Amino acid sequence: MDIMDDPYPGATPEEQEERLCEVRALISSSPAIPSELKPELSRKASAFLEVVERRGGKFHGGQLGWSYWTIRNDHLKLVETLAGVAIAITTYAAVATAAPAVLAVSLLFAAVALADKLKKKSAQLDEESYHVLMALKEIGPATPARLSDALNGIRIYGLNMWDEGRTLDALKKLQSVRLGDGSTEALVTQAADCLWSANGI
Repeated sequence: MDIMDDPYPGATPEEQEERLCEVRALISSSPAIPSELKPELSRKASAFLEVVERRGGKFHGGQLGWSYWTIRNDHLKLVETLAGVAIAITTYAAVATAAPAVLAVSLLFAAVALADKLKKKSAQLDEESYHVLMALKEIGPATPARLSDALNGIRIYGLNMWDEGRTLDALKKLQSVRLGDGSTEALVTQAADCLWSANGI
């Protein structure tokens, strides 16, 4: 397509490659992202980019606006916040044939997708809620006791440890998340067998 035929020209492959290099540099230099996750996140750097269309103004040749590649810094910040917990959960739960780093990155992108979904509904979660949802997604239906073990990862003691009471409180909060329109959404469910499951991640 000729640039004069594109109503939103500007987002070129060259610009995309420049932004990809920037994303990889941010991932590589981040002190919050565990080193074992950096290669896998860098390999999927394009997930942190999007094309933005700038509309309006006076343009020649029938253009309606301009487009450009931008870095989703909100996604990067969320990944930085959750990366340590994601690798702890997947290291704890990993089977012999699975690579914890690959599983952790999958969990992180699931959390990012949920954050986007909630943002569109004018809602957001706190950090602990993401921890609980990622652990449930990784280990499947679980009791609060088993979920606490997964949230503690490979730690057996230390500060800020999860116990059944804290885990149950977090689960109950996720049963009814308030959305911007005043309605609520259940992000976890409890089945008749008393096991809890993630709903929406």
